Amino acid sequence: MLSPETRPWTMAQIAAEAGVSATTVSHALSGKRPVNPETVARIQRIVQEHGFVPNSSGVRLRSGRTGVIGLAVPDIAHWYFGRIAKGVEEIANERDYGLVICGTMNADPRREKRYFNMLRTRAIDGLVYTTSRSMSDLDELVTVAQGSSIVFADEAVDRLPEVPSVTTTVREGARLVGEHLRELGHSRAVVIAGYAGLRSTTERVAAFREYFPTALTLFGDFEQQSGYELMGDLLANDVAFSCVFAHNDFMAIGAIRRLREAGIRVPEDVSVVGFDDVDVATIMSPALTTVRKDMVEIGRRSARTLFDVIEGEPGSARSSVLPVELVVRGTTAPRRD
Repeated sequence: MLSPETRPWTMAQIAAEAGVSATTVSHALSGKRPVNPETVARIQRIVQEHGFVPNSSGVRLRSGRTGVIGLAVPDIAHWYFGRIAKGVEEIANERDYGLVICGTMNADPRREKRYFNMLRTRAIDGLVYTTSRSMSDLDELVTVAQGSSIVFADEAVDRLPEVPSVTTTVREGARLVGEHLRELGHSRAVVIAGYAGLRSTTERVAAFREYFPTALTLFGDFEQQSGYELMGDLLANDVAFSCVFAHNDFMAIGAIRRLREAGIRVPEDVSVVGFDDVDVATIMSPALTTVRKDMVEIGRRSARTLFDVIEGEPGSARSSVLPVELVVRGTTAPRRD
């Protein structure tokens, strides 16, 4: 046990030593109200000398909030979701909030229920939810979303149009890919798509088919091995194509790896386009042509929207759609006869 001499001082003791009120000490330490700079310096000096631990439980009781938000992602180890987490954490820090990152293991019902219960029991003030890759069972999500502070990041959910979301113009991105490949003279295309049940998958397939109506579409799981294996199936069945549109960069990289193993050159023989613009897209050789999404900004915007939900009137938070851009690099070239 700490002796009275070594225990951190209370706010009242800090205030008495500084010759100010406890309220002034609170404002000086939080920065939420203007305080004379000399007074702030004096208070900070005393705090450094004697220590001070805020009574966070008292703050929570007075405000009715925990000071913590959650972020649920399918896979916490995945680069893509790590970028979103970075953006959410930035805004949480700005608001002096803690962040709990929850891995749902692609919507494992037991894991999701555990995290949803954190919302129900007010263990967290709100949740940024990155929707599952499979979206197989929405009943629990629909239930918890009613009356809770929740925002969807990256993927909206058709059954919950009233829940605010932060998405990107994936449909426009697919159109940019289609237009680019058409301008290069390609006519036979293959699409290595994501999960069939996702809205973004449906939108990308439909938009790309505006340029390639007969494009063969195969569905993968956004992992590199998926692109590799699907490309192997195409080659084994002698499917004729001169270009490939993969719904994320990892599947594109897997497809390129399988093409090279078969002695097919990229982009001389087959052009390949990805989606997302992950870090490795710029360092592979040739660098990957892709559609750039700002995942960190998706995280930032989602967190800001969540705080709008927490602090505002019901229904006041708005969904938003962020732009994408086509980044042309070395994996696309004019079609060879």
